[in-house]
Amino acid sequence: MKRALAKYREKRDFDRTSEPSGQHEVRPGDRFVIQQHAARRMHYDFRLELDGVLLSWSVPKGPSLSPKDKRLAVRTEDHPLDYVDFEGIIPKGQYGGGTVSVWDRGSWQPEGDARAGLERGRLTFTLAGHKLHGKWHLVRTKPTGKQDSWLLFKGRDDAANDEVDIVSAEPNSVLSARSLDQIAEDPEHVWSSNRPADVAALVSQLPVGFPLTNLDKVLYPEQNLTKGQLVAYLAVVAEHMLPHVAGRPLTLVRCPEGRKGQCFYQKKRAAGTPAAVGTVRVAESNGEPADYMQIHDLAGLIALAQLGTLEIHTWGCHADKLERPDLIVFDLDPDPAVAWDRVAAAALQLRRRLGDAGLDSWVKTTGGKGLHVVAPLAPRATWDELVAFAKQLVDRLAADEPADYTTNMRKAERKGRIYLDYLRNSRGATFIAPYSPRARQDAPVAVPITWEELAHGIDPSAFTVATVPRRLGELARDPWAGLADADQRLPRPHAARRKRG
Repeated sequence: MKRALAKYREKRDFDRTSEPSGQHEVRPGDRFVIQQHAARRMHYDFRLELDGVLLSWSVPKGPSLSPKDKRLAVRTEDHPLDYVDFEGIIPKGQYGGGTVSVWDRGSWQPEGDARAGLERGRLTFTLAGHKLHGKWHLVRTKPTGKQDSWLLFKGRDDAANDEVDIVSAEPNSVLSARSLDQIAEDPEHVWSSNRPADVAALVSQLPVGFPLTNLDKVLYPEQNLTKGQLVAYLAVVAEHMLPHVAGRPLTLVRCPEGRKGQCFYQKKRAAGTPAAVGTVRVAESNGEPADYMQIHDLAGLIALAQLGTLEIHTWGCHADKLERPDLIVFDLDPDPAVAWDRVAAAALQLRRRLGDAGLDSWVKTTGGKGLHVVAPLAPRATWDELVAFAKQLVDRLAADEPADYTTNMRKAERKGRIYLDYLRNSRGATFIAPYSPRARQDAPVAVPITWEELAHGIDPSAFTVATVPRRLGELARDPWAGLADADQRLPRPHAARRKRG
């Protein structure tokens, strides 16, 4: 390792640059990262993890989705693994001085032996990133001088596209959702190590009343994201998250060994659960009582992380009024072939339908490819009344536009369409909580957004454990402002098409 990074270290003065020195151990994986780098000349640094380092190429024009575009890629020195998180400003006068953005990152898989391919000058691999997907090639050209030149180009598959200039179409960082100019204008918020040991030392001081253990355990291996970092995330977002979670019955997705280990759903409070996680007595469908879980404060939220919880799902009611729901939720679940703009249009369509029924609604991403449209309610209706209204609404929408929507949960019925899931409104059903992470690659987060953001275009994959705290710090107004104060009730039966005057 020391030998592999010798050239990298020779070029940098770590007393002056905040770039990682590579001295700290990082768990190996299959990461890739592309960093936009405004140095003397703008370029994109393409990096693939192999044998404990990031193999690196400088790509002046950046990647292209067109297999016809073969982009020059000049091999540069290997970089340390923790460079995948480097975003900020390299000081002027230092090697590579300029602004750096994490333009894309994710995982890669080589075809065949990557080491042999590197030696013979031809690498074929698959990328699974936020922006880049599918098959790619790196091919060495004939030597010209001292430069080790390669060509980077897209393979011919479903992810190829001759029309879209991906560099221009998606310029922002996948780490912070900022543009390169915004990063350059914000020198106070440059890259910091965020090393697990540093984070663990900080979060262990949280006043939660119980010991926090195994804070250096890696829960998201692709980002090397630890339990300590997850705790830190929840502590930061708690003020925004608790109003939507506290006092509601919960269902957890626990992954004690990380998202790639064994994960399981948990509804009932188990022995050994920290006292900060309370109980709510629930009569189950068989009539037997059971102790489900609820939390009330930051300590409860952190206790869920201590249990290895990667997803927090809630009921649509509060624990003190179990039989009176106070939230109606529609889950828009698209077939993988459905484009994002169609999902956004579906949410706006559903908003109009709810408005015609006299209900104001709000929207959030889900940490996946769908959206949740939600409307708060005074706790008056029964669960049966709620699900009947929800079913009536989506049945009418699907009947009006059968090519776009289905209310049939069978996968075969969703081909090319969006499944309108109204069953989130049944007693005992749950949905992902606002600001909850998901147990998926890249640690995505379910995030409340405004209708204006949705209409003007938004990338749901940009919302992750790494980026959401910054978003909250920069928001001028809560995207769900007014939701808690809305006083509205279900319309009378068969009134879902009533127009507001």
